Amino acid sequence: MTVVGEPGVGKSTLVSRVLGQNALSGVELAEAPWQPGGAPLAAVTDTDGVLLAVPATGVWGAGHSRLLEDAVAAHVTSIGVVVTMLDRLGAAERGRVLTYISARVGRITVLSGPGAGPEDPATAAVRAFLVDSAPPPGRAELRARRIAARLADQCTAMATSAGETIADARRVHSGQSIDQRSTRARAWELLRVQLSDRQLALIGRIGEHLRTDRAAVLKRLTADLSRVGEDRAWWHTHLPNRLRAELMDQAMRAEHHILTGIATDADWLAGQLADRTPWRPSNALLLRVDPPPTPGTLATVTTPTEEITVPLPDPARGLPRAVEGTTAILVNQIWRLLASAYEPLFTHLAERQSRWEAEQAATPDQPTTDWHTLAKSATALAGTINAALRAPF
Repeated sequence: MTVVGEPGVGKSTLVSRVLGQNALSGVELAEAPWQPGGAPLAAVTDTDGVLLAVPATGVWGAGHSRLLEDAVAAHVTSIGVVVTMLDRLGAAERGRVLTYISARVGRITVLSGPGAGPEDPATAAVRAFLVDSAPPPGRAELRARRIAARLADQCTAMATSAGETIADARRVHSGQSIDQRSTRARAWELLRVQLSDRQLALIGRIGEHLRTDRAAVLKRLTADLSRVGEDRAWWHTHLPNRLRAELMDQAMRAEHHILTGIATDADWLAGQLADRTPWRPSNALLLRVDPPPTPGTLATVTTPTEEITVPLPDPARGLPRAVEGTTAILVNQIWRLLASAYEPLFTHLAERQSRWEAEQAATPDQPTTDWHTLAKSATALAGTINAALRAPF
C-alpha cells in the first residue's frame, strides 16, 4: 500500500500513527510524494493499493480526482482517501469537509485521519481498512491477467476495424479518391481481417473444449482417488497411466477440431476468392502423445516442429495442480500448432493479393507505409494475447 500526498499533508504522521508499535499482518506502507500538476505517478502502477492523504485545511482539486482516475485505470485493487489535519477544524466543519470529499470520490472509501491517542477510533478504522485491503496470494497475477485481457480486447477491436480504415488511410496519404481500385484493395484487407477473426473464433472454441476436458478429468480422478485406500500406490502406479490416456484423448480431439475448423475456413476463403486452385489443409497435423522414453517421465507431446517431455506429477502439489500442470504442456503445444496451421492459408491469401496488385498500374504517389504488414501484425498480436490468456495460470 502506497501513501500518496503533497508535501506537508501529514503522510509520515499518518504512517506512524497507523502502525504505531503494532505491525499489520500482510500490510506494508510506503510514502510517495506527489504534486497535482506533475507527471503521472509511477507508484500508481507499482502497488496493490493507494491511500491518498488530503489535508482538511486544503482544497480538493482536479489533480486529486485525476490521481484516483489513474489508479482505477491502472487496475489498483484497493483505493482510499484519508483526510488529515481534522483536529484543526471544529466539529461541524469536519463533517462538512468529509461530506464534500466523499461526494467528489464516489464509491472510494473516505476515512478520517488518525488522532494521536492509542485508542482513537479513526486509527482503528484506518487499520481495519488496510487489513481488509491486504492482497491475498495470487492477486498480483490476477491483476496482470485483467490488464492483459483489456489489452487483448483493444487488439481484437483494432484487428477488426483495420480493414475498414486502411483504404481510407491510403486515400488520405495518396490523395486518391475511393475508386474501383481502392475499393478492391479494401476488400483484400477485409478478407484478411475476417480470416483472422475466424482463427480467433476457433481458438475460443478449442479453449472452451480444453477447459471442459480439464475439469472433467479432474472430477474423474478425484472420484477415483477417494475410492483408493493407499494414496502412494495410486499416485505412482495408477495416476500416470490415467493421465497419459487423458492426454492422448485430448490431443486427438484437439487435432480433429483444428482440422475441421481450418477446412471450413479454407472453403469459406475459396468461395470469397472464387478460387479455381484453392488451398486445402492436410488430413493430419501430427499432434501426438506417446509413452515416455524414460521411466522418470509421463509422456512426450510431438508436433511437426518440436517434441516436449511431460514430467511425472508431484504428489506434494495435490491432484488439482497435478492435472493443471500436466495438461498445460499439451495446451501450449496446441496453441503453437494452431498458429502454424493457419500460416499456409494466410500465405495463400497474400499470394493471390500480390498477383492482383502486380496487374495494377503503380501510381507515383503511392504511400510508402506498408499497411498490409501493420494490419497483419495487429491481428497476430490479438491472437497471441488471446491464446496466452486461455492458457492456465
